[in-house]
Amino acid sequence: MPNDAQQMDEVNRRYVDLARRHGLNPVWLREIIDLRNRGFNYSQIAERTGISRETVATYLQRLGSIDRRDYWLLIIGTGLIIGGIGLISYFFARSEPPTS
Repeated sequence: MPNDAQQMDEVNRRYVDLARRHGLNPVWLREIIDLRNRGFNYSQIAERTGISRETVATYLQRLGSIDRRDYWLLIIGTGLIIGGIGLISYFFARSEPPTS
């Protein structure tokens, strides 16, 4: 059975692969998603990260246009990477994303 570090490595690897597949910088995407989920607007995200407001807008627009499964895996992956590894196998082993 994999340990917590191995599970976190797997989540991070899948997150990076998925972000790159959609032409997004995984580090920037992680920061943008985290700040957006915490209620920051585009300008505030740009100011905090040093990424231009236009790039923030592009990333969030591109995120919104990808298929639903990839969207949820990126959102959940960001949360797991930032907040811990709980439910890793559940979310990344599922063939369908959570319903809203």
